[in-house]
Amino acid sequence: MIAKIVQAALLVLVTGVLSLVALFGASALKWAQELPSLEALDAIEFTATSQVFARDGTEIGQIVPVFGEERESTNRMPVSLEEISPAALQAIIAYEDAQFFRHFGFNPLSVARAFYAEFVGDADRGGSTITTQLVKNTVLYDLRSDRSMERKAKELMLAIELERRLTKREILYQYVNVVFWGGNVYGIRAAAQTYFGKEPSELTLAEGLYLARLIPAPNVRHDDFLGSRASMREVLNRMVRTNVISSEAADRAWREPLQPRGWRVSYDGRGNVVEAERTDEQVLVQTSISSDLSRDVLISVRNFLTDRFGEGVVFGQGGLRIWTTIDVQAQRAANEAALRAEAPPGAQLAIAGLDPETGGILAMVGERPQPGEPPGELNRVTQARRQPGSSFKPIVYATAMELGGLHQASVIVDAPAVFETRGMPPYEPRNWDDAFLGPLTVRENMNQSRNIPAVKALEAASAQAVADRARELGIDVQPYFALALGAFEVTPLQHASAFGAFANAGELVEAHLVTRVEDAEGNVLFEARPRRKQVWSPQTAYAMLDLLHGNVVDTNPVALSHRVNVPGRWVAGKTGTTNDDRDIWFVGATPGLTAVVWIGNDLNRSLPSTMVNASGVNERVTSSRQPIYVWNDFVTNALQGRPANSDGFPVPDGIVFHRIDRTTGVISGSGTPVALPASIDVANTGVGRSLMIELAIDRRTGERATADTPWAFVDVIEVDPADLDQVLGGGVPLGDP
Repeated sequence: MIAKIVQAALLVLVTGVLSLVALFGASALKWAQELPSLEALDAIEFTATSQVFARDGTEIGQIVPVFGEERESTNRMPVSLEEISPAALQAIIAYEDAQFFRHFGFNPLSVARAFYAEFVGDADRGGSTITTQLVKNTVLYDLRSDRSMERKAKELMLAIELERRLTKREILYQYVNVVFWGGNVYGIRAAAQTYFGKEPSELTLAEGLYLARLIPAPNVRHDDFLGSRASMREVLNRMVRTNVISSEAADRAWREPLQPRGWRVSYDGRGNVVEAERTDEQVLVQTSISSDLSRDVLISVRNFLTDRFGEGVVFGQGGLRIWTTIDVQAQRAANEAALRAEAPPGAQLAIAGLDPETGGILAMVGERPQPGEPPGELNRVTQARRQPGSSFKPIVYATAMELGGLHQASVIVDAPAVFETRGMPPYEPRNWDDAFLGPLTVRENMNQSRNIPAVKALEAASAQAVADRARELGIDVQPYFALALGAFEVTPLQHASAFGAFANAGELVEAHLVTRVEDAEGNVLFEARPRRKQVWSPQTAYAMLDLLHGNVVDTNPVALSHRVNVPGRWVAGKTGTTNDDRDIWFVGATPGLTAVVWIGNDLNRSLPSTMVNASGVNERVTSSRQPIYVWNDFVTNALQGRPANSDGFPVPDGIVFHRIDRTTGVISGSGTPVALPASIDVANTGVGRSLMIELAIDRRTGERATADTPWAFVDVIEVDPADLDQVLGGGVPLGDP
């Protein structure tokens, strides 16, 4: 009876086993037919983080690939095994798969334990080998969270095939570059940089063990430093027992004062933890861009890349190496100047610095940092379009110098005037102070930023000519009288670039940020060839720089930009304020750097007339104060330690210097030295005695002729500036009507 019961039990057991084997065999056959294409195993591809470099080769940020409907980011930078320290590789193999170089993709006993733990118990690392983990993280990525026999069986079948097709070193190379290390960190290079701020070649044995311990559950285990230390001790002991390392090496690793980012740890002399404290540092980057230098720069680089190559290349593939024109010192100076900037409450700012000789953007800050608020995506340097106000006047006067015969000693009358264009309402500009200063030289009119003389200078050259020059400089405008006062919109970058042509002997070089892009294999995808155009003659460009240098240094009366102060450096610049005080600017140049600062409100509201500064003093809000203070801060620190030239820019042939009276333009031994074209005949033009002004007079009224005055009644007369008020006031006879 017992024998029959035993036989029956054995029969049931054998039947069950055979059924399970048959079921598993049928399932395995089905799963084998569903395996990914074997070709995918020959060259497993993975996305890679793109690296962004400054002009000196310093890495300044990363652009992380994103994938999936939820736009998950993948921070990965592939490296070869030769770029990883042997100690770190030893640690990873010892922790993850000590039999890696001895098995053929799986360990039978480990697999049996893993099946039990996976479906019955609570698995830690289970029976996974480095090979099966590689399969899980690549060709079976969609099943990575599936705790099923199907996934395990597919892993085993693919692992065996992978071992057949690739060498152990090839498998190890791909594994260390695809393994997940928490957050959006993939691969050992991203992990080394994230947790230790190192390259993988610099990792020690202790650091390698710490990283290896994170692999099964990095986000959780990073928060458990004491658990990591205990695990490291166990692995070190095992490595000594199996003769992988000596006991001395294990002791050195244990005594190393390990300090992963996000932790502050103190140790005793034997390597035991005395105290481990979690810091507030955010370790795991989750965004698609990261930079310790400038988020604005990285956003601009990202936008350039996606516009040129498409999101598929930038985010779906990645692995790009991008070189920029950014100067690290200048960018840090811009960042700090923005942090220290004193501006009205709620006001925003933009700072841009360029190398005028190359067109390279050296620094940019697109927003005023706000405590407790995350940075935004809007880069006001490249995206905010605002009116430049009087800071556009240099382009007006330069055009009038080149096409209208003006120079620094020319006299223009600051008096009420109406400008008429057929088919348009009369244009009657006002001065910023609602006053009129009478006849003044171009030099002094610029120093005091007089509006009416600027419109007259535009009239002398023609509105069309000024608009044409502006377009050559990259600013799209229409020809009308208000153009002289900056009544149009421009970005801070466009404005700085246009101004840079003065600092580059009249040649505009297209502003650009990216100089070179390579793919992961080193193939050149892009190389910058910025457009160049000679907009001004070298003589006009230098004369304008000299004129704007006066805007900084002239006194009696003081020029509006007198608060500019960059120690030891020659500076030229111009303030700008728009109607209703909505925007305040300063744009300037010194050898090696052209820079602009804009301050305004994003909603285009007027700025307050006063503000309380850092010293607690109530001061006026004007373009001759706050933007200049920020400009001074930025430029001084951007150029600190670099050669200075107090003589300014090279003087081109065809320029001579004369001392003039800034009111009348007459030669004066005690006057202001100004740069004039050598072609000016000082004696005949009257600069040597008294510059005569030509006026078009309506003989019927004795007043200035207008566009409606018939030519038969127009007289052109020469007037001494000293007599101008009498002439226009009717005190001097003009002859028979």
